[in-house]
Amino acid sequence: MPPLGLHTVVAKQIADRLGHDLLDRERGALYLGSTAPDIRVITRWDRRQTHFFDLDNFDEQSGVQGLFRAYPDLAHAGGLSPATAAFVAGYLTHLVMDEAWITQVYRPFFGERSPMGGGPWANIMDRALQFALDQRGRSDDELVRHIVGELARDELSVQVGFIDQETLQRWHSLIREVLQQPLTWDRFGRIASRYLKEAGIETAEALEDFLRLLPDVADEAVRYLTWERVQAFLEASVEQGLEAVRQYLCE
Repeated sequence: MPPLGLHTVVAKQIADRLGHDLLDRERGALYLGSTAPDIRVITRWDRRQTHFFDLDNFDEQSGVQGLFRAYPDLAHAGGLSPATAAFVAGYLTHLVMDEAWITQVYRPFFGERSPMGGGPWANIMDRALQFALDQRGRSDDELVRHIVGELARDELSVQVGFIDQETLQRWHSLIREVLQQPLTWDRFGRIASRYLKEAGIETAEALEDFLRLLPDVADEAVRYLTWERVQAFLEASVEQGLEAVRQYLCE
């Protein structure tokens, strides 16, 4: 799924376009929320518990609807604190973007029902493409400083029933740390270690050799998918996320 940095960048684009006073005042909570579905990285929760989307179910699904079915108290922004409402708005942008990737990119081009069949190389190409998009999205140092700065100013007054405060604080610290780290290709080995091992890339020497080729792998993924489809995904993530947040805050 799209990386954390890219999620914060898209959340900023959505907030900038919407121009809603609440989001402008609570950017830190918004950006934190836009990463929060992936908090399972530290909790080891089942993905369905945070994304409200079953990857094994190929029927139409909506994580946004699933979130509000599971936690109806969060469905009405007007009844929440500004920070919590902004956090939930960010959360929605993440759910929408992940679903766009799954349905528009991964399943038709890399997944088990795609021409590539969902094998190790397909998953490596998928992750390499995601990584390259994250690099592109975070190439603006001023943008990254803005996001990290807003996160640093966030007072963590968010109250959502399914994430306790201690876990949220740990995640908050981790996200700030991750966003400040240089996004170099050597980090890919940790991110995609499972798929690299499945492809037979297990030794340090083999990994070092492979990492030198990764920019070419990402380029191959773009050629296979086409840049037009990549751009369509990015635009859909913003447009659909914008609509979800607008409906949430302005209903």
